[in-house]
Amino acid sequence: MNMTGGSAAAFDVRGEIARDGRPRSLEPIVVLTYAHSGSELLTQVLAANRKVACTSGTGILPLCYSAAVSWQALERRGTKPSALALSSIRALLGQMIAVLSAETGASCWCETAFAAPAAAETFLQVFPAARFVCVHRSLESVLREGIEGHPLGLGGTAFWPYATGHPGNNVATIAAYWTANTEALLEFENMHPQSCLRVRHEDLADDASGAVNGVLAFLGLNPRDHALLPDPISSSTAVNDASERGRVPLSNVPSHLLARVKELYSRLDYPLPVLLDQ
Repeated sequence: MNMTGGSAAAFDVRGEIARDGRPRSLEPIVVLTYAHSGSELLTQVLAANRKVACTSGTGILPLCYSAAVSWQALERRGTKPSALALSSIRALLGQMIAVLSAETGASCWCETAFAAPAAAETFLQVFPAARFVCVHRSLESVLREGIEGHPLGLGGTAFWPYATGHPGNNVATIAAYWTANTEALLEFENMHPQSCLRVRHEDLADDASGAVNGVLAFLGLNPRDHALLPDPISSSTAVNDASERGRVPLSNVPSHLLARVKELYSRLDYPLPVLLDQ
């Protein structure tokens, strides 16, 4: 991607040389996660880099997927989009990304997306050099935020589609939501290990500078372009989740679902004892 003087015409999301002759810049960045993951903290620290323009919920990843599906229908292809389709989608999204970034003067665009793996997969086909930072969070923290944030019920929230089979059990509903989204995110990581970096919200909250330095290195961003990092204790978006562990009634989670949760905790390197009632 390249941009000069706020001109959308000079912005090239393909990472090629722009018309003014300047060298290629950084490829798109996607913070891929789910609602209530605490991704706001990572977005905040990435936005502190003067070369990064951060957006959230623009719908660009779902649009990319929809455009690819339409192209496949037009071309009567049941597999991956053709080179022509990918080029067309890239041009369309490139103009949109240019508009989003033009006002900042940034050379790199970063989108925080609560997108399905299929949308992320298609975006990676369109932008093969895109990088994904996959943000995870412990079930206890998501449970606590969901229950405290929606004391009157989960209707109309991101959790609600997972209420089937758990009538009146908000804890089980949120656990089903967390499990499904975590499994999908891990599957995307496993399919594209070179394009993904796994980040746990707790690591950002407990050790912002150490965790963020790892993110910057993965994204190829220079720490010297970065403003001071927020204090992980005083920041309003950072929560020391470790101090709150074990305070959620996990006994309300059905045994078959809790078994999946424990497996995911092992894969994410969370300590298993916190899953037991205190």
